[in-house]
Amino acid sequence: MTNPTMDPSHLPLVPARPSRILSPFVAVVLLLAACGPAPSGSPAEGSSLPASATSGSVSPASPASSGPSGTLTVGLSADAESMDPYRVYQNAGFSIMYAIFDTLVTIGPDGTLGPGLADSWSSPDGSTLELKLHPGVTFHDGEPFDAAAVRFSLDRIADIDPTTNKPYPVGDSHRLNSAFASNYGSLDHVEVVDALTVRLHLNRPDSGLLGNLGTLQIVPPQYYAQVGNAGFALKPVGTGPFKFVEWVKDDHVTLAANPDYWNSPRGKALVAKVVFRPIPDTATRISELTTGGIQIMEDLPPDQASQVKAAGGRAVYLSDAHSLAIWLTTDKGGNLARNPGDQAGALAALANPAVRRALNMAIDRKTLVSTILDGYGEPMNSLWVSGDKGYDPTLPAIAFDPAAARQILAQQGYPNGFSVNMDTCTCDNSAIYEAVVGMLANIGVQVALKPAELAQFNDAWSKGDTNPLRGARLGFPVDPNTELYLWIYSGGFLSRYKDAQVDALVNQQAGLPTDDYSPARVAILRQIAVLAQQDPPAIFLVGQGSLYGTVGTGLSWQPNVQGYISVTNVGYAP
Repeated sequence: MTNPTMDPSHLPLVPARPSRILSPFVAVVLLLAACGPAPSGSPAEGSSLPASATSGSVSPASPASSGPSGTLTVGLSADAESMDPYRVYQNAGFSIMYAIFDTLVTIGPDGTLGPGLADSWSSPDGSTLELKLHPGVTFHDGEPFDAAAVRFSLDRIADIDPTTNKPYPVGDSHRLNSAFASNYGSLDHVEVVDALTVRLHLNRPDSGLLGNLGTLQIVPPQYYAQVGNAGFALKPVGTGPFKFVEWVKDDHVTLAANPDYWNSPRGKALVAKVVFRPIPDTATRISELTTGGIQIMEDLPPDQASQVKAAGGRAVYLSDAHSLAIWLTTDKGGNLARNPGDQAGALAALANPAVRRALNMAIDRKTLVSTILDGYGEPMNSLWVSGDKGYDPTLPAIAFDPAAARQILAQQGYPNGFSVNMDTCTCDNSAIYEAVVGMLANIGVQVALKPAELAQFNDAWSKGDTNPLRGARLGFPVDPNTELYLWIYSGGFLSRYKDAQVDALVNQQAGLPTDDYSPARVAILRQIAVLAQQDPPAIFLVGQGSLYGTVGTGLSWQPNVQGYISVTNVGYAP
């Protein structure tokens, strides 16, 4: 987890300027390809919410004063991969993790940064960030939260042995190999100043560090010492508003309100119990919602919103876009594309930027938005979609020109196209992928879909044992660095792409001061987007928002800009 040293600069003093933060999807995040920013005249009548809508806002009738009561049941599109927050990589799992754990910095429902387990922070120079911690907080098992827990959590996610300040060797049982590790590549070491003061020493300025501290769930070192990685992944302990009770894999996760929860800016538990049910099949999830088996449904397909409304429910739409793309292996099968087998020919084709541009020209993005997404979406023209810090509305759209795409393929030696396999997740909506398969077939490229369960899909990608194409929905990264260092940077954990100029720009913008709206940083991010059009790392498809289904007149819930389903401050009276 090393990064080049950058020119020194300064991190801002707290209170940090409010910044629009997008949710912590940092590895393979796959949700139903169902929603996106609603255009004018969106069919979701009466259901659009602004990005600043308060998550879990409580109506006057909510029983906040009488203590937590009742049971809230949430239908998720997939089960969590683990109960270890550092090994969870999608919104369904994040919904559970953010109920159990707290973070140093709070990312508010509207995306603003504020105090969390850290009351304040400051930087005396460009290589140090000091945090003052909130006193009197305890973990669910009674262990005190303190600076040692912060150091342990940062070391753990980065696979650092705190006794040597060096990485654990490969094969050591302490290693997590978390995809989140790249978020903390700027850390040189963590110093415990006193029980409530921790000092982060950096090897370079880091423009995304504060935002990433808003996604680092803090874990208890003493409890971990007793149970290890395997035990923690089955029975987690945090400081959050809910305590872990039970996980029956692929059936349910049960949490109970934490009666000793501290006065967190996040709010508190209003229900006594929350049950998260993984229900991958969309029709079953809708049936459970409309018959009262669940009160909140993740990933409601737009074309089925009317069914929920007819049953007395509500379609709740959050118009912050995230992206759906087909990521490409571009390194001719090098060390990032193992066991290519019969895909060697496809890998050779994908190594050619002209071929990758032709694939992008085959996609009719406007039709994908208007038909499959029922207008809930936007064409994706490069890495960024509306809401992303690097989004440039003046960037020319990618031309939809199948005839020109076929001509390019012929010029590059593929007059009859080629055949290629594409990995997808069974938890995803296959409609867009199937439509894209037809569009690519129109230019002679035959794509075979290879669906897999979420855990298998993520595991294969992290190990490099994948097919040349991988369909994935990237939701709300907390900072552009997250996406760049995972998918775009040549040494990224999930990257199958290499461009020296892009690598240099990624490092350059990452080494700027922690200012999410720095004009210099935005300019670099937009330059990366231009290069990504010329030398595409992916087949860019659409930007999408999030659509949920809810039922129950006593339910006081609204979506969170980070994308996961927040159950804090959510009241439910059947």
